[in-house]
Amino acid sequence: MPSSSGADAKRPAAKARAERVDVRIHDEIYAAIVHHQLQPGTPLQEDALASAFGISRTIIRKVLQQMSHEKLVELIPNKGAIVARPSVEEARQVFDARRAVEGLLVTRLAPTITERRIERLRSAVEAERKAQERGDKRRQLQLSGDFHLELASFAGNDVLHDFVQELISRSSLIIALYESPGAVPCSCEEHEQIVDALASRDPGLAARQMENHLHHIEAQMGLSDVPARVDFKALFKPLT
Repeated sequence: MPSSSGADAKRPAAKARAERVDVRIHDEIYAAIVHHQLQPGTPLQEDALASAFGISRTIIRKVLQQMSHEKLVELIPNKGAIVARPSVEEARQVFDARRAVEGLLVTRLAPTITERRIERLRSAVEAERKAQERGDKRRQLQLSGDFHLELASFAGNDVLHDFVQELISRSSLIIALYESPGAVPCSCEEHEQIVDALASRDPGLAARQMENHLHHIEAQMGLSDVPARVDFKALFKPLT
């Protein structure tokens, strides 16, 4: 009777490969959403995604379910998955949460942050500025999120880091959905002010700069429950 030890040894390896595939697909869809390649409300058909990645629908379904827990994807009964469309109230709650969490984060970080980490943050801001000068808004948005995640990583708290990452991801959806025309939602100058406050080891100033920064981002969104009044005569020309 053949030994089962060989088959048993293969099972953990196969499981690990499947998990790596899940992570890769999650990361690619995640990046497409937060970088605005997939807009809020975009249908995410399992068949189309399975064909694009060359894998089974089962894996795609598992990834979409995970992303629904992260509030990036909405699963609609009998219709399938779409990229989430945050409501106005949800958008406001996300920014409230960010002000509370990231304000606390920089308050705790200011007294202990090292010069090496200050320099890393300054390099991150400089990369943002160069993307802005090139007019590469997508890259600037990505680097902006990376700046906030870098701050969270310095806190040394994995739970806090994961929470900030979720909030930043949801903010990206909000920006894609509600950003006012011509807005610059994340300012390099404001990031620099946050770094300067951290470099001065002033917790109160760092918290105020972060709060002001996040208020400014929210102010760039059209988060109004009242429909805008439109002057149709100014907007449209008569048919003559």
